[in-house]
Amino acid sequence: MSSVYSGHGGNSCPSSASSDVSKNINKDKNNTSKPSRAQKRMMSFRGKSSLTDNFDVSDVGSVDSSFGSIGSGDGKPLQLNKDDAISSLVSLGQGHFLTASKSDRVIKMWRVERKTGDSKPSIAFVRDFVGHKTGISCLEKVDIKGRFLSASKDRQIKLWDSRLNVDNNDSGGAESEEQRYLLATFDNMDRRNIHGIAITDMGSYVRPTDKVDKAMAMAMTKKAIREGSGAVAKAAQERQIIGCSCEFATISGRHNAVKMWSVNHVPQCGTPTVGQNVAEVKAAQELKHDAVVESVIALQGKNVLLTGDRMGVVRLWKSGGNVFLPKSSARVWSCVRTFSWKSKSALATPDEAKKFAITSLSFLQGNEMFVSGSKSGNLRVWKVEGKKTDGETIKKEVICITGAHTGAIMAVRQGPRLSKDDDDNATLSFSSASEDGKVLSFAIPVAKIGKCNPSCFNVVNHDIANRYFVDTQSIGISALDCLVMPGKVKDVVVTTSTNNGSINLLRRVGAPKEGTQGDALIRYRQAMEEESLTLYAIAEQICKDAEAVESRNRKLNMKTYKNVFTGQDVVSYLVDNEYAASREDAVDLGCVMVTHLSLFERVSKTCQGTKRLEDDAKSFYKWSSEFSGTPSKTQNWAKSTSMSIE
Repeated sequence: MSSVYSGHGGNSCPSSASSDVSKNINKDKNNTSKPSRAQKRMMSFRGKSSLTDNFDVSDVGSVDSSFGSIGSGDGKPLQLNKDDAISSLVSLGQGHFLTASKSDRVIKMWRVERKTGDSKPSIAFVRDFVGHKTGISCLEKVDIKGRFLSASKDRQIKLWDSRLNVDNNDSGGAESEEQRYLLATFDNMDRRNIHGIAITDMGSYVRPTDKVDKAMAMAMTKKAIREGSGAVAKAAQERQIIGCSCEFATISGRHNAVKMWSVNHVPQCGTPTVGQNVAEVKAAQELKHDAVVESVIALQGKNVLLTGDRMGVVRLWKSGGNVFLPKSSARVWSCVRTFSWKSKSALATPDEAKKFAITSLSFLQGNEMFVSGSKSGNLRVWKVEGKKTDGETIKKEVICITGAHTGAIMAVRQGPRLSKDDDDNATLSFSSASEDGKVLSFAIPVAKIGKCNPSCFNVVNHDIANRYFVDTQSIGISALDCLVMPGKVKDVVVTTSTNNGSINLLRRVGAPKEGTQGDALIRYRQAMEEESLTLYAIAEQICKDAEAVESRNRKLNMKTYKNVFTGQDVVSYLVDNEYAASREDAVDLGCVMVTHLSLFERVSKTCQGTKRLEDDAKSFYKWSSEFSGTPSKTQNWAKSTSMSIE
């Protein structure tokens, strides 16, 4: 797995500086520390820096985050903070994707490439898009030509042309850097910040340098009819954009309305200049929910829109033409179906109600099914078709996955088909990411939906390096998308962004490997459980060896501590029995036993309130009640963690 630092450092970071960071992110990426003897004996307990250690649990069907040591060019690692978090990640196609941050005014474009001789693809910086005055809250792709929308904290939306196949170092030519990237700026789109955007219709986009296609032919014909054939020749000579339109929906995340917008082309006069809008936006309609809307997604070409609110309700909207309005008018949307797994009369505490919110939505198999993710970490798969009665409410999902994630679902994305069968026998896939740092990929046989449980075939834990350290900030997933690679073989690569500013390129999404048995998530949890049991067995062995680690009454500063042992004895035992390669490793291992597993506790005043095991003869500890005078409990100790699928 490849990992790079995005360089979204905050509003004070100028474009040139962010570009330099982006171009130098790969210099010191492969510096990793050599595993110690303790790491060979069991899974690593050291994890002081989540940016330098490698953790690979491929034997349980997972790939764990491998953050390279990202350098600033002088060999020193960059200092990451919460302002580096990426708020939005969007795939453009052809191996390109965009990233943006709420604390940065610059949008960055990246390219995934596989160089000759390299076994793994890498991430290369392409260009910056500068123009917003405040942090960027969300991004959304418009069409296959590379247009995209961006929304910022000042309630402004901009329409861009990413120019997928053009590099910044191109000189001259029809598509040089001098050509515009910013197509239009729309001010005061809402009274609140824009939280999400969904493209309902990609419309048309005709550039003078595009290849002749149906859209260009229609735009040129209309222009010739309205203005004459000379206007077409003049537009080509002045390199005018002769068509730019689309339709989209926006939500604020703090209001119960979904606003529909229509973008139409503005005819140009003369050569286009910087800051000149080629399109204008108009409000078309408002769609109302009973609660605050927190997620929205649309399926282009199908006139279908899904919205999810804070109370766990999902509504399906469909559009149709109005015979009383011109054909060029925006579509009229109406709610045709509601999906809710709970009844309106169900009572819940405020804390419970907060977990109902639908945070992410994704369609599956066209518009026949969709997946919803909530703040509670639950995933539900629904069938779109009901009784085909307008206004009906569907109360039962076809699949409910609970317990797979322990944090709020941040994103759900549809994956590729895992089989080349027809629609009825195909195997669908989707990936979900959450605040707990996990990315899970599930496979669902279409023919057995509702009759069998979906299988998890890939587990990625970005926070595995910090799993035993309570004083370390956990790493969560802030954005997720599936990237389609160019070429004859259309590989789909999952790209994630974390709250520490890293962009992670995960393994290609595909069917489970031959010989792989069982669910990957279950095997992953079994491995974590075995590791915890190993820790418990080590502490149990220390407790039994009364000669090496003696528990007795000890005096310190005129006070008697009953039945305690010293930290120095524990450290010496771990080193002598080769559980740790050094006394420093032994201190880290003992720290895990204290902070995470609660196998013994501190009793002396000199170390009360601290979280580390001290290599000191005056630091006293006492075994927890589970250990005091009890036989082996290793088989009964494992934590109860389960995933239920209904």
